[in-house]
Parts: sequence; C-alpha cells; structure tokens
Amino acid sequence: MKLSTEQQNAICFAADGQTVDEIVPMQSLWAGQGELARLRLTCAGTSGTKSLVVKQIAFTEKGDHPRGWNTQRSVQRKRHSYEVELNWYRQYAGHTTGAGRESKSARCPALIYSETSEYGMLLVLEDLAVDYPVRFTAGKDDRPTEVQIKSCIRWLAQFHAQFLGHSVDGLWPVGGYWHLDTRPDEWQVMPEGELKAAANVLDVELASCPYQTLIHGDAKLANFCFDASGARVAAVDFQYVGRGPGSKDLMLLLSSVMPDSRLMEEASALVEYYFEQLSTSLQQWQPNIDRHSVIAAWRSLYAISWADFHRFLAGWSPGHWKIGEYCLQQTEQALLQLRG
Repeated sequence: MKLSTEQQNAICFAADGQTVDEIVPMQSLWAGQGELARLRLTCAGTSGTKSLVVKQIAFTEKGDHPRGWNTQRSVQRKRHSYEVELNWYRQYAGHTTGAGRESKSARCPALIYSETSEYGMLLVLEDLAVDYPVRFTAGKDDRPTEVQIKSCIRWLAQFHAQFLGHSVDGLWPVGGYWHLDTRPDEWQVMPEGELKAAANVLDVELASCPYQTLIHGDAKLANFCFDASGARVAAVDFQYVGRGPGSKDLMLLLSSVMPDSRLMEEASALVEYYFEQLSTSLQQWQPNIDRHSVIAAWRSLYAISWADFHRFLAGWSPGHWKIGEYCLQQTEQALLQLRG
C-alpha cells in the first residue's frame, strides 16, 4: 500500500498522531480491488503509539473474481458496496461506539479519516485487534467455540434491536449481498425447478415483513473479532448493511460457524438463543414495540431466509459447501410454507 505524504499527514492529524512509522500489509480486497493495511503511528506526549487499519479501494472496471463473475454489474455492485460502507461509518456507526456504549451496543470500529475520488476511496478505521485480536478466516475449516458463537448471536440481537425501524438513507434498500434484484445473472443460470420459480415470492416474503431493521448483510464468522476469552465481540465489513428482517443475518451466521452435520444437531438451540437475546435487547432498545410480535414475524422467516440464500448459492456456486442437508431441509420447509 502506498500513501502520499498528504494522506499520511491528514491521517496523523485526524488520529492525533505525529508520524506514520510503519505500514504493514494485511490482505487484498475482494477481486483484487484494493488492500487492507495496518498503520503504526507515533503519538505526541506519553501516549506512545497508535494502531489503525486502512482500507484502500481502487475503482477498476475489471476485477479478478475468484468464481468468474467478472461482469459490469458485479463491478458496479461492489463499488456501490464501498460507498454504502463509508455511509455506514459516517452516519450510523457512531451509534454503536463511544464511551459507555460497548456494553449496550453492537460494537464496530470507529471511522478516523476518509477520502473519496473518481479513482477510489480511503477508509481509516480504529484497529479492533487491540482489544479483539482473535479472528477466523479459514471458511469451512473454522471451528469457533460455543462461547464465541453465542457472542456473535448476542451481537446480532443487540444490533437488530437497536436499529429496528431505522432509516436506510445511504445504505442498501435491501440488505445482504445475495439480494435477488442485485443478482439476476445468478438467478438466470439456476437449474429450473421450484426454488427458482419461487425466487420472487421468497423475496416478497422477506421485504413485506412489517418489522424491518438494519441487518449487517454479511454476518459470517470471518467478519467478527473476539477478545481472548471469546465473550466479547465486534464486527467489521459493513459493505452490505441495509434493510431486512433479523432472520437473514442469523441464517448467514449459522451457515458459517459449523459444518452441516453440527447444524443438523445444534442449529435449533442456537436459533432459540438468538430469540431469547433479541427479546432482552428489544426490551432495552424498543420498549414501546411488542417484542413478541417481532419475534414471531422473524421466526416465521427463518426458513424463508435459508431458501433465499440457497437460491443465490444455487446460481453463484452450485457445489458450495453451505448447500448441505440442513440448508436443503430449511429450503423444503420454506417451500412448504409458500405452498400452504
């Protein structure tokens, strides 16, 4: 990553630092359209050093998509996702950060500095690794503990309760990277059958729920950071945050935390845990809303959420490891609901 002298000076000013001492590469962004790096800053006085995370995004017309979806639509969708993420950090993230909020809100990094141009974007964020050093990034081979899984579920419950009924100005009108309207190419290549035919109806069921909140939109395990105990958690990567029922985030999280065989045995109890935590969080954040009605509505959409995600995977990557027995079971349940 290369930062100009002007950019380094601007970051230091925003972060109360004096100099950028080190830029440590972390990883490239999706489809090679930028990179993440960690900055080490020297600060004035006795405060010593400070660590920040920089997300440098390059607007390119072509990307190196790992599954071959290198279309103009996919490039534009990804570019808009970064604009959404910046809007999230500028307009919404302050509600979840700050003194005294960590025990009450769903934790995410604070935005320190940002800039945009016709060529790309630069986001400089609080480095969560200082307090939340544990990450899982191995996909299907990740094995979080029950404590860590429940920490993520609590985060979702707090997030969904806090933003229930909130505006989506500058965010996705429908949250989640697999939304049908943004994935017509993937739908087109799906095999013919009941799931493909039901795609629009599944979408309407989710969108017409009277209780809409902000969903993270990519609430997979890799986007959570844990403290050493696993009891405290924060989330990153808000490119697909937008409107939706909380069941969509819950589904995506559970799809990523354990293999299919364990989902068949353990998912039901974890779903119940989510709704218990949601009930508590709704009492705190939305005391004037009937929490039982919210829970009933989102519970009825849990299988629908799985079927909607299955619809995306069936076109995008039909052999994906997440299309297991549990996914198929939930899809069948959703189709039965629609038939009924």
